[in-house]
Amino acid sequence: MAELPKERVTATRPFSITGIDYWGPIQLKPNHRRAAPCKGYVAVFVCFTTKAVHLELVGDLSTSKFIQALRRFVARRGLCAEIFSDNGRNFIGAANELRNIIERKHHQQLIAEECASNGIRWHFNPPKASHFGGLWEAAINSAQKHFFRVLSNHVLASEDMQTLLAQIECCLNSRPLVPLSDDPTDFESLSPGHFLVGSSLKAVPDIDVTTIPTNRLRSYQLIQKLLQQIWQRWHVEYLCTLQSRSKWTNPPVNIQKDQLVLLKEENIPPYHWPTARILEIHPGKDGITRVVTIKTPTGIYTRPVSKLCILPISSPDVNNSKPSTRNQQARTNQQPTQHIDG
Repeated sequence: MAELPKERVTATRPFSITGIDYWGPIQLKPNHRRAAPCKGYVAVFVCFTTKAVHLELVGDLSTSKFIQALRRFVARRGLCAEIFSDNGRNFIGAANELRNIIERKHHQQLIAEECASNGIRWHFNPPKASHFGGLWEAAINSAQKHFFRVLSNHVLASEDMQTLLAQIECCLNSRPLVPLSDDPTDFESLSPGHFLVGSSLKAVPDIDVTTIPTNRLRSYQLIQKLLQQIWQRWHVEYLCTLQSRSKWTNPPVNIQKDQLVLLKEENIPPYHWPTARILEIHPGKDGITRVVTIKTPTGIYTRPVSKLCILPISSPDVNNSKPSTRNQQARTNQQPTQHIDG
């Protein structure tokens, strides 16, 4: 695996360097009752530095529809300096058309000076190299998999689908990344939403409608039910990715006091990530910690380590742990190989 490109580690404003891809198709309710359902697609914009996600509903895969989605995205998130995408025909056409617009003299007067002088640099991945776009492929996997499972046979109107996609986007941008500080009294974590609005994303209070039959719900309540079902599936899966379970031949995760952790709780409302600080650790006879005492904004509790997810920390003392005894013995028993010149 190659190292991260410089665009991933360069400090820029959100969505200045963006990756774009599509997923779909999805069924949309037609304007006329007797007409057949029409197809739609979702354009996914992913920020390279903050991993923030922006979703746009697109009517088809034509260049004109993509340019309209790109203009909506730029109007809300700002002009991009660089865009990375797969080698699709719609992206190639959009890049050529944008280049032609910028180069025309009578259009340069209508475009801002910085946009006309710098333009948008478009980078295409090599053909048949989807693994080059792992950043936006991961974002598509997070949003698409449970979306199709929950949506099932429901056909939503275009406006309802835009509402659902906006709330799914908020779920993705509310996920915790790293702790904001090492203060034991600070329970807030850094999320992509902090780079977009300056604070964590919050949801409007709503009732739980997951147990109510669909035929008893209005259109707005149906959207909220779909969102709550997607949240119940996705946030548990995201928490599992934060728990790296290694074999017994590898050293266990080094748990220390005052670390910020996420709690695996049931029946959590959307956009809510319960956090806590480790107050005390209780190692067993073998020296491995399986039970800890945590402190939350509401009180002090005892929880097993299997119900906690430690956020990534850049401290070398936490990441660089000593190898296990079995691995040390294996290295000791290995004899050096003799190299003969010539």
